Amino acid sequence: MRKSIRYMLALLLLATLLAGCNKEEPVVDQQAAVNTAVAATMMAQALAEATVNAAALTALPATATAEALAIPTATLVPEPTATIAAPTPVPVMPTAAPPTPTAGAPVEYTTLSEEELAALIDAAVAEAVAATEQTAQAVAYTTSDDAVTSEEVAAVYPYYDYAEYTIAYAEELMDVYYDLYGALADEMIDELVGVESELEELNSTLLLIATSLEEINTLLAQGLALTEESIAQLESAAQQAQAGALALQAQQQDMLAILQADQQHRAEQIAQIQPNQVPDDRVSAVLAGFQYVDLVSTATGDGTLTRDELLAIAQLGANAQAGAQAFVGLPMAGGATVDLTQLSSKFGEITGQLAHGQVPQATANAQGLEAMLGQRPDVAAGAGNLPGGIDLPDPGSVSGGANLPSGGNLPTGGNLPGGGNLPGRRP
Repeated sequence: MRKSIRYMLALLLLATLLAGCNKEEPVVDQQAAVNTAVAATMMAQALAEATVNAAALTALPATATAEALAIPTATLVPEPTATIAAPTPVPVMPTAAPPTPTAGAPVEYTTLSEEELAALIDAAVAEAVAATEQTAQAVAYTTSDDAVTSEEVAAVYPYYDYAEYTIAYAEELMDVYYDLYGALADEMIDELVGVESELEELNSTLLLIATSLEEINTLLAQGLALTEESIAQLESAAQQAQAGALALQAQQQDMLAILQADQQHRAEQIAQIQPNQVPDDRVSAVLAGFQYVDLVSTATGDGTLTRDELLAIAQLGANAQAGAQAFVGLPMAGGATVDLTQLSSKFGEITGQLAHGQVPQATANAQGLEAMLGQRPDVAAGAGNLPGGIDLPDPGSVSGGANLPSGGNLPTGGNLPGGGNLPGRRP
């Protein structure tokens, strides 16, 4: 500011000197003189204000001075960047060729526990999902260039055949489960009904693929050109199959967890059952054990188990266990030669196995219990009548103490109880 004022004063002084050097008498311009005086006055005022401001700034703290002199900075807003779309993947053929469906060894489903059978169903459904996805992938690759050849049609068929086979096998296993545990399970049956519905829908979609392939193959065999509509129908069927596979996978993912919850609910239900007819002597306690074994044999002899049968077994088991515990310390008498101390826990163990669908294990365990009971007491002699008027089998008609089936009478070879034959594998 001071340098500017000094510069202006120097200009005025130089102008005055130049004017004095002029030999001619200057013509005085009154208005110019007035303007010059006004300008000089304004300069003097500006100089005084600049001096005052400089003194004020010098008296402020350093931080305040910096803030006063700080030049505000503009906030830079970044330009929005364009989103680059991911490239559309190019369809490729599945890397692994599908297995060829072949007939396998017959499966004795009645030798499997409920959990083992459910695991087979879960694996079969997962395989059906994967096989369907591979079929859809093979179709997408075939139609990616908007042209289909006879060789490409022939390459797709094995994927379709295997997908159709896996669906049929999963449905076969579910039919077995319905027959063996349909009257025992609750939540698991509801889950399987939902899975079966998705399987049926998926199978219908695969049939659309097969129909389109057949039509295309017919046109190619006749030397005719394929229409855009025929290729579009095949693509649409493959897309439906892919969507159906995802829906089936979502329905199936909690299957085993639902089974465990179902089994836990059964176990909780039978745990609430209390004895209602406790044997009144040692022989009656032994006979109650035989009655329990007989009912287990009858209930599981056909390879099935119902909820009512489970509850009846649980009730007899509670009664027999109470009898064994009541007479555990008494001397052996009345022809009963069994040590009841070894029996009290067996009844609850076998009933728990049945509640968890472990029918083969429970059957074998019941056979062991029968052997521990020894010789059946002579009911005809009048000893050890059970309370409640329950009739025991005629000892003369029971061979060897009412032996449980050893397995020879159970359905074998993948046959459903009742005579409905199931193939071990669908060819």
